[in-house]
Amino acid sequence: MTANLSNEDFQTQVLSQLGQINSRLDRLETDFERLDDRVSRLDDRVSRLDDRVERLDYKFETYEKASDKVIRMATTIIIAAATVAVLPSALQSLEPVFQALFSPLAGG
Repeated sequence: MTANLSNEDFQTQVLSQLGQINSRLDRLETDFERLDDRVSRLDDRVSRLDDRVERLDYKFETYEKASDKVIRMATTIIIAAATVAVLPSALQSLEPVFQALFSPLAGG
């Protein structure tokens, strides 16, 4: 096929094909730049999400520690309140026993 073409026609055809290749390369370069921009934006978003996860993790750890302390404090308050409520009545119930035990010592 190239044998029938003149030198000028052959050069024109080669230049035309090279122009088409160049045009496709330009489109690929543009597509690559857009893709690079998208990857960069995704990287930024992932970085922001990572920061948010770290902050949430810190908040959760703080909440967990505070929750444990509140539970311990509530348990202490319940034990103290139960002691205050039960101890006087228990001592009153045991008063006759104490009197029976200690009255011979006091009288003698």
